[in-house]
Amino acid sequence: MAERPKADPHPCNMRKLLTSATCPHCWGTFPPEDVLWIAESPDLTGDRKLGENERVRFLPTQFDDQGFALDADGYPCRENACPRCHLRLPQGNLEAPPLFLSIVGAPASGKSYYLASSTFELRKRMARDFLINFTDADALMNQRVRDYENKQFFSGDRYVQLEKTEKEGDLYNMVKMGDQQIIYPQPFVFTAHPTPKHPNAENAETVARTICLYDNAGESYLPVQGADSADSPVTRHLAKSSAIFFVFDPTQDPRFRSECLRVSNDPQIQEDYASAGFRRSPQRQEAVLNEMVRRVRAYLRMRNTELYKKPLVIIVGKYDVWRPLIDSPQVDLIVNHSYNGRRYNWLALKNLQSLSAKVRDLLLDKTPEFVAAAESFAKEVVYIPTSATGVSPTVDLANAVNGFRSIDLKPQWCEIPMLYAIARTAPGLVPIWKN
Repeated sequence: MAERPKADPHPCNMRKLLTSATCPHCWGTFPPEDVLWIAESPDLTGDRKLGENERVRFLPTQFDDQGFALDADGYPCRENACPRCHLRLPQGNLEAPPLFLSIVGAPASGKSYYLASSTFELRKRMARDFLINFTDADALMNQRVRDYENKQFFSGDRYVQLEKTEKEGDLYNMVKMGDQQIIYPQPFVFTAHPTPKHPNAENAETVARTICLYDNAGESYLPVQGADSADSPVTRHLAKSSAIFFVFDPTQDPRFRSECLRVSNDPQIQEDYASAGFRRSPQRQEAVLNEMVRRVRAYLRMRNTELYKKPLVIIVGKYDVWRPLIDSPQVDLIVNHSYNGRRYNWLALKNLQSLSAKVRDLLLDKTPEFVAAAESFAKEVVYIPTSATGVSPTVDLANAVNGFRSIDLKPQWCEIPMLYAIARTAPGLVPIWKN
């Protein structure tokens, strides 16, 4: 192999970095100067923590004239890795403070549909309505959510269903730590920073965030032995989260279904729904919530009477099915007002709180144990109705057709939970209108 030219470290590619970075995989913290680089040479494979098929991770001593590290074969490298677990580290995790967000829910609660609709809507509305650049921090790490979006929104008139989130596979990573194999969850990582027309554009470096979103299989939150352990800490992102989203599916509760039958013909509330190829979980949703609460209290060493100080957002799904059950006219959750002589969009807090109160009243009437579990855990609980599809699924047993068609989908308010969490925990990025 021909010798490649090498150069001394060059300052031209210096970036303004955080004083301390946090890995979105293992949650270890480290100074950015300790970040590893991933070898580019095809001959440098076999990482001691990730296995023989992964490129070597290394701490560089030489750089090219663009500031990129050179591997042992002289190839300039482009990708970084965590010095603790060696997994891929998006550049954003070195430059903007992380915002960890966890999505929790029982099996078959619709988390995958919600995730696809929320990220799809955020990509559009963040740029158009809030002048925020919301993009993938790492396209490879976000491949699963991209696949969800493509299948859900770009399948034309074909009927599709999203596969359930599994407890293993590409949403998890195996890392060798000493003599132990550790399974870490795969996060979805996005960058969110103001565009030049944002009202806080001059403070872009201060208000920008790297958003790390976690979506485990519902089975990971069941109260069973080994669901979360030292060698499989798949839900311990909850300890780092700035907000927790719990996806509640009213159609999974028989009391709610009975009430919905008065106002809807949706096949999801029919008793023979499972025979059409859709899932219905036998797990009670407040039991899953209580198990999540138990783990958070254990991770954070909270007393049983101590209230969680970060937002708990209850995402009440399938709003298109049960909307007639609440006396609520259409409300604007995003409003337009002037600031310093220019008009901007704001999250309408008062309208959101009013809607939340009506949804809470309905849940308190139908599933009081769920509301009690949520409000005995967190000081701030908000109930946000959403519909990931906006339409009922088609069920045609005779022709073996079921699912949703992209051309029919009309998601409602799926971006609001994330906008609310960002507004509450990352000041200066998404403005709140409080009047």
